[in-house]
Amino acid sequence: MTSRASSREAILRVFAERVAEKGYADTSLGDVAAELGLSKGTIVHHFRSKQALLGELHEAYFARRFAEAQHVLAELEHPIDRLVAMIYALLAAHRDDRAASLACLRELVRYFEGELGAFVHGQREAYTAIVVGILEDGADRGLITVEDARMTALQIFGMCNYAWTWYRPEGKLSVEQIAEQFARTLLAGLVSPVDPGRREPDIARAVATVRGAPGRTD
Repeated sequence: MTSRASSREAILRVFAERVAEKGYADTSLGDVAAELGLSKGTIVHHFRSKQALLGELHEAYFARRFAEAQHVLAELEHPIDRLVAMIYALLAAHRDDRAASLACLRELVRYFEGELGAFVHGQREAYTAIVVGILEDGADRGLITVEDARMTALQIFGMCNYAWTWYRPEGKLSVEQIAEQFARTLLAGLVSPVDPGRREPDIARAVATVRGAPGRTD
């Protein structure tokens, strides 16, 4: 048994891959143990139960998304640049953190009750608040027009988070191309076309910023 195979990170990775492929209900700890060459007891020793493993998968997933978001806020000052980077970060997760994204986003219906549901809800609200803050900052500075920042943030999440239903890494368009199209479409409705300071989506800068975030898996 290698230290890599017995690590918590390896268990989380394989569990995410199995849930992404088969769904939570059809994934067993025995499946994960067999792939890593471990005993089921080793996994239970680390995580106690499949539900606990699912909780840690979500905790690690959200930690990576928050690390990206905080890096975006630290590195970029202009609200439009921040917004484009956040759109890219959300979409890039479907490619660069694909198994965990599928496992976490597709299985959300399971978390509406209980301790894990409260955790997921709190993390979603905190992440939503980051995007709402970017939108409100842009509105306060006269750079964008937004009637309801929270509703616009939810629109952005609707565009990006459910890309798992149609996005395929081997598809015609790259994540970078999709992010640029999404950003252009969104900004067309938020930024005045006669604004002399109008910002075109700078996808290259967004890509560089997000990829510089700590904890990235790519």
